Amino acid sequence: MFVSPQEGQTFQQAGSPAEALIPFSVEGSPDITRVEYRIENGDLMASKTNGPSFAHTHSFKIAGERWVEALGFGSDGAQLTSTKVSFTVKAPSLGGCLDELTSLGVPFVTTKAKGVVDAVRIQGPINGVSFTSGLKETPSGDPMACEFVKTLWAFAEIVKAEGFNRVGTLGSYCYRCCCSWSETNYCRGPDDPEPDCSANGYSNHSWGRAVDVRYLARPDGTTFDINNPAHFVAYGGSDTCGAGIAKQSGVSLSLYRIACEAHKKKVFSTILTPNHNAAHRNHFHMDTGKAGPATGAVAKLLPDPMSFVIDSGEHEDHCGP
Repeated sequence: MFVSPQEGQTFQQAGSPAEALIPFSVEGSPDITRVEYRIENGDLMASKTNGPSFAHTHSFKIAGERWVEALGFGSDGAQLTSTKVSFTVKAPSLGGCLDELTSLGVPFVTTKAKGVVDAVRIQGPINGVSFTSGLKETPSGDPMACEFVKTLWAFAEIVKAEGFNRVGTLGSYCYRCCCSWSETNYCRGPDDPEPDCSANGYSNHSWGRAVDVRYLARPDGTTFDINNPAHFVAYGGSDTCGAGIAKQSGVSLSLYRIACEAHKKKVFSTILTPNHNAAHRNHFHMDTGKAGPATGAVAKLLPDPMSFVIDSGEHEDHCGP
């Protein structure tokens, strides 16, 4: 039987690369001269002759529910006994918001991005919805603030309610001055010099807490484009969720409902649709304001972050060329 580890024991990974060092030992009859330790798929982990405990320490780099079987052999090579132990290997604790993402089951890796607090790159769907770059089906590579990913988790519920499972974006992160991306107003990496944004302030995309939504796709692959006037029928006024939505039907009504439900449920602090201005004809801009950027950075002037506006306020900024 196993002396170590004990049945159901949990081991926390640590270090870089992350690993959990787990000691193994067994006790058995005196006629056992060799023990083989084998992992779940039957692969040999170790063969030990250092009885009576046949001690072995193994590094586990894959987290999850694990088990190991010990096979005892006699001096003639015949198997005499076997025993199995199950245990849990936990991924490293990242702390705070990052642990919350882990508990939600959001696949991500941590990264660094100028102006972004707890920056992550998403590796798969968020709450059943894929957030991708444009028409691609792979996850967007943009760094995002961890807290903003939690916002997208809530937004995904609204997206799913309208029958969509993929959101194609025009971008989420771009550390630069407002307004509009250009060859001279490019997105900066962690080692690039701080831009001089004294004239217009920083783009609200600089904090990894914004997303520009253009495409909505259904599970059968049918994709709708906010930039298509037949898919999102512009109202021509700022009363998007009043007189505007009342005039909609079909997919345009569905797209309006996504923006208006997100506004009603206060998922984002600011939502701008094609009804706001020409700069937003091809997307919904959705953000949660600024938090924790570089010292002295000033965001583009917007209404109070807790005012939860839709198609209101000064905002000419957008992400990408």
